Amino acid sequence: MVRAGNFQLVKKAFDEYLDSKGLRKTTERYAILEEIYAHEEHMDVDTLHFKMRLNNYRVSKATIYNNLDLLLDANLIRKHQFGKGTAHYERCFFRRKHDHIILTDTGEIMEFCDPRIQNIKKTIEETFGIVVKRHSLYFYAVHRRQPESLKIED
Repeated sequence: MVRAGNFQLVKKAFDEYLDSKGLRKTTERYAILEEIYAHEEHMDVDTLHFKMRLNNYRVSKATIYNNLDLLLDANLIRKHQFGKGTAHYERCFFRRKHDHIILTDTGEIMEFCDPRIQNIKKTIEETFGIVVKRHSLYFYAVHRRQPESLKIED
């Protein structure tokens, strides 16, 4: 969860974005932003909609979809496609760059940061004379299973 003072900075950034686009500052927009920033996990639209309903916010999925597009454009959230066709979203203000491991047997999403990836990025930039603006790295994995012969019985 983002502390109240930090959330005010996120809200201010969203205010500035809405002003720059000439868009209205609606309670629904701020409720969606607040709900996303209240949680650490990656959420799909259905999960976000469910959590908002639990908190007595009555917004349609269409409103959520439309406002997620604004939050993406404002660089306040990131969108991920983890392979099941459903987009997941995560907050990104105050968050360091990281990559993901998706456990396909449980659906769990783990985050990791490895400085060697930045070294690879730098090498790619130097080799090809380019500037990498962003990247995404996903590893798809399953939990290791112990062979039957190694299992300990009670």
